[in-house]
Amino acid sequence: MNAATVRTVRSAILAMLLALSCVAGVFAQSDRAREARWRAEVEPNIVVGDAQTLRTKDGVDFFAIFAEGKDKNVAFVLVHGVGVNPDFGLIGRLRVLLADTGYATLSIQMPVLASERSTPEAYQATFPDATSRIAAAHAWLADRGYPKVVLASHSMGAWMSNVYFQNTPNSPYAAWIVMGVTGRILSIGSNTLPLLDLYGENDLPANLGSAWLRRMYVWSAANSEQKMIRSADHHYAGLEKDAATAIVEFVRARLQSPR
Repeated sequence: MNAATVRTVRSAILAMLLALSCVAGVFAQSDRAREARWRAEVEPNIVVGDAQTLRTKDGVDFFAIFAEGKDKNVAFVLVHGVGVNPDFGLIGRLRVLLADTGYATLSIQMPVLASERSTPEAYQATFPDATSRIAAAHAWLADRGYPKVVLASHSMGAWMSNVYFQNTPNSPYAAWIVMGVTGRILSIGSNTLPLLDLYGENDLPANLGSAWLRRMYVWSAANSEQKMIRSADHHYAGLEKDAATAIVEFVRARLQSPR
């Protein structure tokens, strides 16, 4: 199978998934009560940054945590994985580690379903809401004067971000950091932004098994890179600093952010 055929097949599969997600979106939305419970639990315990309420163009309000940095050139939007909150796990650590490095971070609440047992496939119903939140997060930071905004997303959040890029030609984001993407598709449509595909040596089997396919895309994309974090699992447990270091090095090299 030549490269052109691979691209055609990949685009066809992605189009089918996007169509299914849009149909599914008619029947399910994020559980707003669960989002409110997350916020009530997280907000009183925020040490770095402040709680914010953002709004999508569709009028959906959602929770976010903003930490201002010394660097006024580059800011990060952080997108967490399935069914959690913007201060949880890897994303919770990265928002603080990147802020400590000097970058502003905006960690946003992504849609959640009511059941903790909801499958990744069920979450496709929330993709339209998710993409609207990712767009709103960029607009919020741009309104505050940040000229370069980087999207950093993990696991299901990376799949949601992937769909955002497919649906947003000429996205205003300056770069994309994708960590442990689910869905196994990495094409970003007509967008040509730098991309860092980050994964752990002990990541999920599906992620490891598709690394070669993502590598093919990275090789064909300008200013992009794939990097494996030694000994890291899907959540980079205990190795969050290694992930943060890889992200900072990539952004500084591609966006020429001042040290």
